[in-house]
Amino acid sequence: MFIKSVSPISFRADNIQNPNEPPRSPKNTTPIDNSADMNYVNTSPNSTQTPFKNGIANIAKLFVVTGEMTKGIIKAVLYGFLTGTAIAGWKWTTKALPKAFTKEGSIKETFNHPARSIGWKANLLAGTAALGVAAYHIVRARLKSNQGTANVDHQLYTGHRDI
Repeated sequence: MFIKSVSPISFRADNIQNPNEPPRSPKNTTPIDNSADMNYVNTSPNSTQTPFKNGIANIAKLFVVTGEMTKGIIKAVLYGFLTGTAIAGWKWTTKALPKAFTKEGSIKETFNHPARSIGWKANLLAGTAALGVAAYHIVRARLKSNQGTANVDHQLYTGHRDI
């Protein structure tokens, strides 16, 4: 059954009017099927929210973000340091140490100044790799924290865990 609406106020999502536009005349409106409105369930984000639930959700989001970012920063520092040290150690054993036992270098200089003995290219490679690994872990932690806050929002908006 089609009913032509005369009122300029409509509660259907497909019939939203900009408040700055002049009201539509009844001849420009489309027919509305009211039988579809009988089965309509309000699933808008504001349907189950209360100020108390929003406050609890914000606290939960704070803990999720803080926990994930803390874990990510610890992993970034640890794995970045290990990566840089491993590359620098590998270059020291394959370049600086053999050079120290030849006539070109000094063993004392190789052990006293290992960063200087491996050269600037190896230092740059080790630092770049360490920063790359650290950046990866920080970005990964940020994405996991975003996923965690999305889960909290989903539980809030859809009414999960309501008593």
